[in-house]
Amino acid sequence: MDLLELRMELHSHTDYDPRDWIKHSAEQLIDEAARQGIHVLAITCHRALQWSAALREYAHTAGVLLVPAVEASIEGKDVLIYGLERFEHPMSFDQLRRLRSENSDVFTIAPHPFYPGPCLGPLLFQYQDCFDAIEYCHFYTSQVNFNQKAVEAAHLLNKPLVGTSDIHFLTQVGKTTSTVMVRERSLSAVSEAVKEGRVTLETRPLSSAAFASQVLEMGWMTAKSHLWRWGVLERNGLTPQNI
Repeated sequence: MDLLELRMELHSHTDYDPRDWIKHSAEQLIDEAARQGIHVLAITCHRALQWSAALREYAHTAGVLLVPAVEASIEGKDVLIYGLERFEHPMSFDQLRRLRSENSDVFTIAPHPFYPGPCLGPLLFQYQDCFDAIEYCHFYTSQVNFNQKAVEAAHLLNKPLVGTSDIHFLTQVGKTTSTVMVRERSLSAVSEAVKEGRVTLETRPLSSAAFASQVLEMGWMTAKSHLWRWGVLERNGLTPQNI
């Protein structure tokens, strides 16, 4: 059987996110992903699973396979989990192991493991059995690149690198992605391909100007996120979930 080559974006956030102030909706994200030729998309809001049959159908109509996913906080560290039917926070690494063993479609990625923040760092090695792949994040330049340690870890642990744009703004869509070779356009096929390493990284460094612009945008987003969580700002009538 001939394999299909699909372009993936597996780390993105929408205005459903309970932690970050995001302007775009899931539908707007799906539309932009489709416009840029992305075939597989995962919405990975922090500690919240944004998933419905209607949203899946909306993506399908746009030519996009929508994968249910979440950016979980596990023992204080960010972890990307895919293929969930439901999600409850908090979760431990032992619970993650059980989840993985009980559902063959579930796969996991270590997001930006050596960037500043609540990232895995050395725990990636301690819990290596909990991960199928390691993220290569778009947010870097030729001079500043926190992904280098992720590349070394992927080599040492024999795990694939999966490129993502960690989308918080629609201008980030498509900055760093991956292509995956699959037998069919389905969650189980994507999961199998990631686990088997049939993934090709597609990335290029940001220019200094683009990097500086994103630093500024992230700063504004962080400030608005704090004001929203404190009840000073409103966002589409949504209130932050208990995090």
